[in-house]
Amino acid sequence: MHTLVVYRPSARADATLRTLCQAAREHGGRVTVVALATEEPHSNGCCDTRSVLWNRVCRDFARDHLARAARVVGPHPDVDFRVLPAPLGRAVDTLTGEASERAADGIVLADPRACGLTRLERRRLGRSSPVPYV
Repeated sequence: MHTLVVYRPSARADATLRTLCQAAREHGGRVTVVALATEEPHSNGCCDTRSVLWNRVCRDFARDHLARAARVVGPHPDVDFRVLPAPLGRAVDTLTGEASERAADGIVLADPRACGLTRLERRRLGRSSPVPYV
């Protein structure tokens, strides 16, 4: 069993992640923890660096989130951590594409309220994902 976990720090997310990783240890499963990093399109202007800087900040936040997730999980050989860059407005498509590419058996939002997806995006994920969403 391979589970793709969307993580953003919160007490609830930490508890969910611990439980999933413990189950993976006990049953020989794998876990991939992703932190979404929303990316704005780059401007074609010669001097406009705002989107480049903003995207870098979002990736840095995502790396910080994954560092916390790694501390929560502790050493575990079957847990991968990955920053998942998602174009603005395309988070669900990016997430489902990543799950399919990694042959995940399910997608789990560690804390649905703090995962970075809006309520509408969570509904869309439930309707359109080729991978079961829990």
